[in-house]
Amino acid sequence: RRQKLSKKANKIAILGDCHFPYHNKKAFKAAMALIKAEKPTHVVQIGDLFDQYSFSRFNKKNLIQPMDELTQAKELAVDMWVSIRKALPKAKLYQILGNHDVRMIKRVEDKLPEAQDIFRRYLHELYTFTGVKTILDEREELVIGDIVFLHGYRSGRGDHMRYNRQSTVCGHSHVGGVVFEQYRGKTIFELNAGYLADEKSEPLKYRPQSSSKWTLGLGLIDENGPRFIPLGGI
Repeated sequence: RRQKLSKKANKIAILGDCHFPYHNKKAFKAAMALIKAEKPTHVVQIGDLFDQYSFSRFNKKNLIQPMDELTQAKELAVDMWVSIRKALPKAKLYQILGNHDVRMIKRVEDKLPEAQDIFRRYLHELYTFTGVKTILDEREELVIGDIVFLHGYRSGRGDHMRYNRQSTVCGHSHVGGVVFEQYRGKTIFELNAGYLADEKSEPLKYRPQSSSKWTLGLGLIDENGPRFIPLGGI
C-alpha cells in the first residue's frame, strides 16, 4: 500500500512491538508523551500490537483465558489509537500486523484449517480501529513515500533494507537502531523501532538467557533523517 509523503508531511513516528496486554507501562507512557510532543504527521504501529500468548505454540503457563487476553489487548489498543487521534487529529495513522498478531490464525491453520476464514474475519475485527488504516495481510508492507514499513522477519541488522533495496522500517527483533548503506549512489537506511513490552512478564521470557539486548524505545523520521529514541532509562 503506497502512500504519498508531501514535503510538508515529513515527520513519521513509529511505535515498536507493544505485545498488549504485556506492555511496559512506563515506557509506553513515555512513548505516547513523546509522540504528542513531536506532533508527527504520520504514526505507524509496526506490528506485534498484541502478544496472543494464549495461542503460542511453545510451552506456556495458564496465565489467562484466551478471550480475556484478547479483550484486554483490544481495550489497550483502542485507548492508544483514540488518544493519538485526539492529540493529532490531522495525522495519518497506520496499523501493521506482526507474527504475534496472527498466532491465533496459525494455530487454526494447523488444527482446523477449514475454519481459518471465520477466524481471520474475527482477527480483522480485532485489529480494526476508527480512523486507522490497518494492513490486514501480515505479508504486505506499507510504503510511505520511498520508505517501506513492515513488521519484519529477518534477524540481521539491515537485512530487510538489503532485501527491499530501499529504506525500510521494521520491528520484530526488539533491538532498536539505524544502519545506513549506499545503494546505486543513494543512501538508504533500516530503522528498527525497538519494543515497548515488559521483558519481565511471563510471555516475554522466551529468551535463551535472562538478560537481553532488547531496547525500549520508538522510531522517528523527520527532516534530519531516521533515528531510534531509547526509553530504557525511565
